[in-house]
Amino acid sequence: MCGILGIIDKKPQALLALPAQALARLGHRGPDGSGVFTDSHARLGHVRLSILDLSEAGHQPMLEASGRYVVTFNGEIYNYLELKQELLSLGEVFTGHSDTEVLLAAYKVWGPSCVKRFLGMFAFVIWDQVGKTVFLARDRCGEKPLFYHLDSERLTFASELKALAPLLTERPALNVVAVDQYLHYQYVPEPHTLLQGVHKLAAGHTMLLSVEDWSARPQQYWCVETSNSSAAQDPLPADPLGAIRESLEDAVKISLRSDVPVGIALSGGIDSGAIAVLAQKHYPEPMHAFCVGYPGRPAYDERQQARTLAESLGMIVHEVELPVNSFVDFFPELVRIMDEPIADPAAFGHYSVPKAAADQGIKVLLSGIGGDEVFWGYQWVKKSVELAEFSQKHPSVNVLAKWASSAVAQDFLLKVASYPHAHSTIRGWALTLQQLADPDNAENQPLFYMLAYDFRDAFHVKQQVYGPAMGAATHRTLYQPTDLGSRSYAQIPAAAIRMLFETWLVSNCLSLGDRVSMGVGVETRMPFLDARLIELVMALRLKTPDHQLGQKAWLRQALKGVVPDEVLARPKAGFQPPVRVWLSGVVAKYVDILRDGQLVKEGVLAASTIDFTCTRFHEQGWHYKYFTYKLILLEMWYQKVVAV
Repeated sequence: MCGILGIIDKKPQALLALPAQALARLGHRGPDGSGVFTDSHARLGHVRLSILDLSEAGHQPMLEASGRYVVTFNGEIYNYLELKQELLSLGEVFTGHSDTEVLLAAYKVWGPSCVKRFLGMFAFVIWDQVGKTVFLARDRCGEKPLFYHLDSERLTFASELKALAPLLTERPALNVVAVDQYLHYQYVPEPHTLLQGVHKLAAGHTMLLSVEDWSARPQQYWCVETSNSSAAQDPLPADPLGAIRESLEDAVKISLRSDVPVGIALSGGIDSGAIAVLAQKHYPEPMHAFCVGYPGRPAYDERQQARTLAESLGMIVHEVELPVNSFVDFFPELVRIMDEPIADPAAFGHYSVPKAAADQGIKVLLSGIGGDEVFWGYQWVKKSVELAEFSQKHPSVNVLAKWASSAVAQDFLLKVASYPHAHSTIRGWALTLQQLADPDNAENQPLFYMLAYDFRDAFHVKQQVYGPAMGAATHRTLYQPTDLGSRSYAQIPAAAIRMLFETWLVSNCLSLGDRVSMGVGVETRMPFLDARLIELVMALRLKTPDHQLGQKAWLRQALKGVVPDEVLARPKAGFQPPVRVWLSGVVAKYVDILRDGQLVKEGVLAASTIDFTCTRFHEQGWHYKYFTYKLILLEMWYQKVVAV
């Protein structure tokens, strides 16, 4: 696990050094060493967090034995030992024990298709000194980040925006389309970023660029929706639940490969609980478990449940308590660490766990992230599938929905849906029709994020403060991340999983998880995102859909007898910090940074409403306060990451 950055020039240049400022801004990702490589076209940089092969043989940027290929690599290839044996049989020779050396040999032998053989999380760039080409790649789910900027003369890339910015010839303007997306989603869906001309290489994509023709387009090599296509004609496993259990256990086992101690981020839920049980089973000594709680131990404090499970497994438990003032005071530094504005209220909690691990000398943490996305953990996602299926089975309701989109009809339907004396069937029909007919829905798309309150409410809140620049943001640009085209009835569940993976999972959960853990030099590993497990589950549900069986039904059934019954029976709680108190504290302390800030200067916020925005806007209700919090986070991000 490391940080990478670099510049590829189209025309040969003098041997220029990388800006020291840029490499220094990645120092938190690689406190164990750094290195650079330079030739007439390429300048590659690397900061190292030593996890596998702690010797100098793992130093990067690393040259392949012949000297033709050089790589700067961030991540872990979990199946490097198996790939190494295969490459040895093909005549490759290795001098060290790192997965980086295996990656280089794999590219030499198999070329760009090598990524299809890798199990793990990765973002890497390989420069071919003979062919004068550069190859960029990112793992299937997007666990590791890779930003880039490509113009007519230069390709620039980095693991984080704060390191990319010093490499650019000028400071980019804000991308107002991405700003609008952020204020709805609470993050910017990739491949977009908040800076014009700066992109993310999307999850499951590669990109090859030659200095000869200087044209490149990202190519997708994996997609969760179609990952089961090769298994579509295969018979189901004789024991599907057993296959899920074995696949998850294999994923946990392979993610334990490390030359440094491994710990676990543990809550009271089923996902991290399953990882804990399976990891300790295959770990040679008691693991360190880290869990979060709050002063006074409110009902949503899961420390006791986590401790009970951890101690039953013989783990060493560390509790982290998060006072409100700690979040408010630390907020500016948290914004800098996050690198992108991600308005997830759980960010401070997600940071505090790896920080506690780092304080104990633990460099690797296992996490249960991904379980909700793979196994229907979110009720609103299941609801979106059910509504899409209902709409397709009953096309006449779509005709009725056109009538019901008026303000009068919407108000009437909402009243009926909430009327306590109406029959439950009538209330259900009224709510369904209101949701399908909501005038803010995207045209020709099934309902998805409109079922999430914060996304939906932003339509009404933003109109009161948006400035002239925001006219470039439209319904089309807002819904672009979920515009997948039409699907047959049988394809709807897989399409919903894809939208979840390509938006919420990668741009919120994984981006946040990477930055806050790497901000303290800790690597987070997520066994639920093992490609073999995902492909198995997607293949199974293609033939036997499971979204109507109950939340995480397959996972709960598969782990019966492995994970304690009280953990399996526990309903999903999610990460529940004292959100309203935390965010209210941030708004009260920092709202005045919006005055004369970049958002006003670039026309995102209307100058005529800035007094209202800073004084009374957030007093109108929770949705206005949360929207204000997102604005403050965005403004502070610009100050802490872009303008420095």
